[in-house]
Amino acid sequence: MKRKIVQHGSSTLIVSLPANWVKQNGIKKGDELDVSEEGKTLVIGADKVATNYSLTEDISKLKPFLVTRFLGRVYQKGYDKVFLVHNSPELLKVIQEKMLELIGYEIIEQNDKTCLIQSISSKIELDFDNSLRKAFLIVKQMLETAYDAYKDGDKSTLENLYIKDIEVNRFTYFLRRQINREQYVAAEREQQSHILYYLIENLEDLGDFFKKLAKNLALTKKKNKDILNLLEMLRDQFELSYSYFYKANIEKANQAYSIFTDIDKNIRDVIETSLNPDEIMALFKIKSAADLIYNFTTMRLDFLKENTNKFEDFHENSAYKSERKMRIIM
Repeated sequence: MKRKIVQHGSSTLIVSLPANWVKQNGIKKGDELDVSEEGKTLVIGADKVATNYSLTEDISKLKPFLVTRFLGRVYQKGYDKVFLVHNSPELLKVIQEKMLELIGYEIIEQNDKTCLIQSISSKIELDFDNSLRKAFLIVKQMLETAYDAYKDGDKSTLENLYIKDIEVNRFTYFLRRQINREQYVAAEREQQSHILYYLIENLEDLGDFFKKLAKNLALTKKKNKDILNLLEMLRDQFELSYSYFYKANIEKANQAYSIFTDIDKNIRDVIETSLNPDEIMALFKIKSAADLIYNFTTMRLDFLKENTNKFEDFHENSAYKSERKMRIIM
C-alpha cells in the first residue's frame, strides 16, 4: 500500500494508518504503538490483540479421545473463552488432564455438568522461535531415548516415553495458536505461515509416532538388529533435517533425500524377513516418521542459502516477534 507524507509544523512528518489495520487491532486515539526501524523498513506494532473469540459447545456425547482432540483444536485456533456442557464427571476429568498441555488455558468455573475455560493472558509471554527450537529438541530427545532404550533392552524407559510427548504437545499447540492469533511476524516469509503451521503439525505427529513406536518396541521379546539399524538411520535423518530447517543448503538437501530413500529400501528388505506383529507395527511407525521428517526438507527447498541472498538465516535473523505489526518499506 502507498501512503502520502503530510507536513505537520516545521519539522514533523505524519503518515496515516490503514483503516482496516486500525479496526482489526482496536487502535484508538491516545493508544501507544511500538515503532522500530529495520533498515529502510519501519515496523509499527500493536501491543494488544483486541478480538476475543468465544465458543459454547455440548461435548457430552463425544468419546473421551475426541474431547481431547476438540480441546486441542479450539486452543490452537485461538479461542479465548470456551464454555462446555459435558454432563459427566468422567469427561470433566479428561478436560482437567488436557489443560496440562494448553499453555495459558485455565478452568475458571466447573461443576458436574459444565465448565468454563478461559485464556488467562491475551498474549502468552513465550518466545516463538525459542519454543519452536525447544519442540524440535524434545522430539529429537524422544527418538534418541527410544534408540538407546531399545539397544539396551530398557523396557521401562520405552514404556514411559509418552510423558515426553506431553511436552511436545504443549509447545506445538502454543506455536499454532500464535500463528492463528497472528501474534508473530516471520520477517523472511510472511506469506508462508501456513507452511510453517503444517510443519509444526508434523512435529507434533512425530512425537505421537515416537511415543507409539516406543510402546511397540517395549512389547518385542528380543532386540532385532535390522530394526535397531533403521532406528539409527531415522535418528540420523532427523538430525540432518533439523539442521537443514535452520540452515538450509544443497548438500544437506541431497543427504536428506539419500537417507530417506535408504530407509525406504531397508524397510522393504526387512519386511521380507520373519517378524512378529509388534515388530511389523514398529516398521510402520518408522516408515511414517521418515515420511514426516522428510517434509522438513522438501517444504523448505526455497530456503537454500545459495538461492536466498536477500534473506538472513531462518533462526539467526530473529524472525519471530510476538506482536501484530504493520510494515512500511521506504
